[in-house]
Amino acid sequence: MTNLDNVELAVRLADLAAEPAPPPTFDPHTAVATGRTRLRRRRRAVAAAVATATVAAVTAALLLVPGGGGSSSLRLVPAAPPHGEQGVVVPKPVRTAVGTPTDPLISGGTFGWLPDGLDPVRDVSYEAGQDAVVTRASQPVSNGLNLALIVHPTGAEPPLVDTAQQKQVKVPAPPVDGRTAYWVTDPTHPTFDRQRILRWLTASGRWAQLISSPPQDAGVPDDALLRVAAEAVVDERPVPMPFWFSGLPTGTRVTGAAVTRPANGQPWTASADLWLDGKTLGVFVLPDDNRRYGKTDTRCRREQGLQICATAESDDLPLAPQLGDLDAVTNLMHVTGPDEKTWTTRVIR
Repeated sequence: MTNLDNVELAVRLADLAAEPAPPPTFDPHTAVATGRTRLRRRRRAVAAAVATATVAAVTAALLLVPGGGGSSSLRLVPAAPPHGEQGVVVPKPVRTAVGTPTDPLISGGTFGWLPDGLDPVRDVSYEAGQDAVVTRASQPVSNGLNLALIVHPTGAEPPLVDTAQQKQVKVPAPPVDGRTAYWVTDPTHPTFDRQRILRWLTASGRWAQLISSPPQDAGVPDDALLRVAAEAVVDERPVPMPFWFSGLPTGTRVTGAAVTRPANGQPWTASADLWLDGKTLGVFVLPDDNRRYGKTDTRCRREQGLQICATAESDDLPLAPQLGDLDAVTNLMHVTGPDEKTWTTRVIR
């Protein structure tokens, strides 16, 4: 699976997260943990076979970060090192830090114009993961319009997906600011996920992609998507967050980060993924509404009207000794307050 394929999968997962809420008896955190455990088992089985043949490293999958059904961060969860039949141990995959040494969330671009029904501030999220940074505009309603902007790193044109399940092709589109543009379609699944994908070459020489997931009752006209692309602002800038870390042990890497608006009935949720010595955990901050989490591997404290939480899967516990337990991790986090004017881009200190 290519990086582009991973990113599009993550966009689709986020769209599913925006579906109507489940009944109150449903525990979304338990469901996410169960799904992750199943995916891990599959990865381990595949990795064991690969170890026997090629002694290759395990490839991780993109998953949702804990913190609520609407909070979607691109997260990589490391698989445990399996043993091959010949006793060869696959090295633990090392996660790469995202962003800069001080700010893990660096936007590659944002929206200059949005169609009616999307607010350019209140409805815009930023999600940084191992494969890409996604800028997303989402309506604060179930099954609403969702636009995802991805600015690819400098380099070659991103490849098309060509698998047994999906074969993407290029369909010419009008130029965007006088530069090459085309629609990415799949003739075998013309209405796949009701998505419309536009890719174009930006003035910076980097390729950008706009993924539109329209509501069920109406799509976004192509001329509107072309205008969104033409007025998109492609530049790297740090995204402020409502918390910062101090005293992180040497070797800790922030491998994902997000500011999601709206999120699980809240105006926003901010989250990050930490990796140390092969163990991954997630942290998230959101306005305090006295919610409680049923999972024993989620610990929260409250400060300045915010919930500050750390969570991990059972097979990532205990954490690396340098971090201590989940309660200790929340004490490494400091909040600026709920007012976004106080948020900081110096997240790692």
